[in-house]
Amino acid sequence: MKLELEPSVQKKLEEIARESNLSVEQACEVILSQFVKVDGGRIYVGAEKGGGLMFVVQWPFLTGFEKKTTEELQKMGVT
Repeated sequence: MKLELEPSVQKKLEEIARESNLSVEQACEVILSQFVKVDGGRIYVGAEKGGGLMFVVQWPFLTGFEKKTTEELQKMGVT
């Protein structure tokens, strides 16, 4: 998967990853996994005047917990 992000978004993700002792890719994996696993995460699309689209992001209702075993962490390369 390849993502193109605005520089400000990339910078914030790098900060989050660094604080979590993860690579940016690993942090994105945790964030996206929780978004889809926790009830309530959705993206709605609607037409915008002038022919564009509007995307409304609804974040999950609850805090998600992503638990990893020692083996899973090793596989991810997290030390």
